[in-house]
Amino acid sequence: MRVTSQRVAVCEFLGETEIHPTTLQVFEAVRKEHPEISQATVYNTLNTLRDLGAIVEISAGTEHTRYEPDPSPHINLVCLRCNEVSDLQDCLAPDLLMDNIFQNNGFRATTLQVQVTGFCAGCQEAKRKEIGRRLHAQGSWARGAHSGSRTGRGPTDGGT
Repeated sequence: MRVTSQRVAVCEFLGETEIHPTTLQVFEAVRKEHPEISQATVYNTLNTLRDLGAIVEISAGTEHTRYEPDPSPHINLVCLRCNEVSDLQDCLAPDLLMDNIFQNNGFRATTLQVQVTGFCAGCQEAKRKEIGRRLHAQGSWARGAHSGSRTGRGPTDGGT
């Protein structure tokens, strides 16, 4: 693969970013400096970097593939609701696991991807509020139904 200014720009973006970007996010960021870049160039560059082990592909659900620019062993936390990915830095488990694999199987791991899926704090709070709104709305409807304030006529209230 030829080294072009566009491919170098993709690599530079990945080296500087603090996020786990999607292909589109990489494309939009690089396009600011290289308006001639195509999505195919970004996609192919990301695939090549992935195949070389320079980045790690993270599946965050359907159509939410993200890229980990830090291939060193660590744990990724993937939110099932917003699809954001964050790093769990304060954990030695990946290094210990890689050592254990080598000691027990003789397999030398070069990259370890541990992905924990669940719900981030923001999405947990949003879900609690959503449930609260639904319960409140159902409670309001139920109180209205019992107080005779329902509108409309149906088979249960004598209408045909």
